[in-house]
Amino acid sequence: MNLKGTAFLALWNGVAPGQIEAYQDWHGVEHVPERLTVPGMLAAWRYQADDGDEPAFFTLYDLASIEVLQSPAYQRLINEPSPASTRMRPHLTHFTRIVCRVAASRPSPDAGFVMPLVTETIVPPLPDPRCALRHGIIAADAPGHPLARPEPRTGSVLLLDADDTALMRAEASRLVGAAAAAARAFRLIGTFLPVA
Repeated sequence: MNLKGTAFLALWNGVAPGQIEAYQDWHGVEHVPERLTVPGMLAAWRYQADDGDEPAFFTLYDLASIEVLQSPAYQRLINEPSPASTRMRPHLTHFTRIVCRVAASRPSPDAGFVMPLVTETIVPPLPDPRCALRHGIIAADAPGHPLARPEPRTGSVLLLDADDTALMRAEASRLVGAAAAAARAFRLIGTFLPVA
């Protein structure tokens, strides 16, 4: 993924049993495209974990700036959800939302997997050149979301992306040490751009 903005929104969530198909239809057809109608939402990527653990889904939004999340257009989507969003919200589980300011980004084409790492590491060393890295500083001043659990207020989110999950695991271990044991790879299932 290539982040063009100065911030990103990282979201993890699970889905209640029996709701996966409805979730996939809603999230990929309505929810993410609807978010990209907000000025300053530059792109989005949807990912799914294959290991059976929760949260099963990871979504990343590229933001022109954190202020996008305070805009009337975005706040309207949060506070006045569509009928489909209202129906789906009770079925979302393990909902975590972290907003970051981009500190460093190594451009890359869309790789097949991403491994998000939430860490206290502030300035990571550069990874293996076959593995791209985005480093975001957690923005304690970003607005919250009514569904989200309390989010970390300090630290970083490191986004490793590559086509080789073994390489990502090795780089995660090098970057964050023992904390990498809990790291999970999510497979890319959709790339979204705003409709002009």
